[in-house]
Amino acid sequence: MSMPQAGGRRRKILIPQPRSRFILVTCPNCGHRQVVFSHSTFPARCLSCGELLVKPTGGKAQILGKIERILA
Repeated sequence: MSMPQAGGRRRKILIPQPRSRFILVTCPNCGHRQVVFSHSTFPARCLSCGELLVKPTGGKAQILGKIERILA
């Protein structure tokens, strides 16, 4: 009996991708757009009016503004 060759098939190496993203959020109060982190551990406020945009929850943050788009 012959043994199968070890170099015949290559295994795919999986690279883990992060689950957190940067998000472009529009303020519901004044319409100012701002970039925030999806897993923020600190509350983020609007830079122009001070409205709360991101509320930390211990994992994924609660986004209070309108999500414009997710940045890569």
